[in-house]
Amino acid sequence: MNAIPPRQSFDGPALQIALVNNMPDQAIDATKAQFVKLLRAGAGKVPFCLRCYTLSSMPRGETARRALARSHVDIEALYARGADALIVTGSEPRADKLESEPYWDDFTRLVDWARVHTISALWSCLAAHGAVLRLDSVTRRRAGEKISGVFACEVAANDWATRGAAGSILVPHSRYNGLSRNDLVERGYHISSWSGDVEVDCFWRREPSLFLFTQGHPEYNADTLAREFRRDALRFLRGESDCFPFPPRNYFSNEAQAALDALRQSADCLDRPRLARMLSQIVESDAPAPTWADDAERLYRNWLERVAFEKIREARADATA
Repeated sequence: MNAIPPRQSFDGPALQIALVNNMPDQAIDATKAQFVKLLRAGAGKVPFCLRCYTLSSMPRGETARRALARSHVDIEALYARGADALIVTGSEPRADKLESEPYWDDFTRLVDWARVHTISALWSCLAAHGAVLRLDSVTRRRAGEKISGVFACEVAANDWATRGAAGSILVPHSRYNGLSRNDLVERGYHISSWSGDVEVDCFWRREPSLFLFTQGHPEYNADTLAREFRRDALRFLRGESDCFPFPPRNYFSNEAQAALDALRQSADCLDRPRLARMLSQIVESDAPAPTWADDAERLYRNWLERVAFEKIREARADATA
């Protein structure tokens, strides 16, 4: 594992962090827990207070709306209260174009607000695609097949986001679409990490808020990719998709990977109930390790320390003005 830099000490007040949770109904609580866990691991000696928000235009079932009312508040409260740092999650696409998503107008308002009302904002996966589309009209591109697995990404030298990483980092990815490195560089984005397998992983730009974008999912738990793979496979079994998915790369043990590859190749020859049983047996018997955990903690530590230092600097500047 790459060494994590020593923690810094801070004398300032707690960071006010906002989490805008756009995940589907069944993933709301798990997503919140993942980000809370990573924030706590990365914060170290940086005190913070987290509040959770939701976009009212995000399609929700009635049960999810009632649950959200107990743990999240409407986005209007964020605009009234403000925040030092913002995290915006992705969501499962419903439309071919992001501009056609039912929440698009509310999302673009959030991007515009964050540019001038936060010290920094972190945009995760689909939220990163949406933010770049809003800022520069850069359109994401569909991959030939789903990018799923844990990938080693090369890090840029002397980049604040990857400070302390030596050579490469491990990051989970789970997406069908991606942003072109050339498109981003041409518009002034700084590429922090990338690989030939996933293209751009993490990148950033001043807006004037410091916008940090991740196409990967450093917040994932050890079993998240397994649960997503199982979900996609069950969709095939229910006739909701045309093909059995490829297993996540560089994730399962060699034995489980071989068994899943064989199962995929025979998927059209087996009856659906038997296929479902075999899938469950393989996935449940394998327990992948979160090999990316140290790298994820380092990214969030670098980000939170950056936000904390800038908050202290702004406070000192206001005091002497």
